[in-house]
Amino acid sequence: MKKLLTFFTLLITVFTFSQDIYNSNNVDEFAVYPSCEDDSNSYLECFKNKLNEEISDKLSKMTLDKILHGSGDYFAKLNFIIDENGYFTNITSQGNETLARISTQTLYRINREQKENSTKIKPALVNGNPVKVYFNISVHYTNK
Repeated sequence: MKKLLTFFTLLITVFTFSQDIYNSNNVDEFAVYPSCEDDSNSYLECFKNKLNEEISDKLSKMTLDKILHGSGDYFAKLNFIIDENGYFTNITSQGNETLARISTQTLYRINREQKENSTKIKPALVNGNPVKVYFNISVHYTNK
């Protein structure tokens, strides 16, 4: 009986404190990346482009040719949540282990820089309220 009571208590706690995580299709307004404020026609497209540019810029400053062994194409997919405060959280990655790890660190670095510069992402909105939104991005690198 104690085990059953404990189970139901945990179950109720999980449902009470769980929060909805939305995706780009079910928000009223997608998250707005810094410098995309004037592109209200497509916040999502601008977000993808600006984040891709920033990740690519940071990766290009690294010596990935020496870090990634062997020539060829490398791929990583980053999955994350943009929280109600406009920060990347719950970052996970798939693909080439080294590129995925470096790309994940790059997202954390972008978070840190945005906090330091007070230029953070404006969170997604549902009914005028900031919400968590799930997002993913692909990272490609060709080592010659």
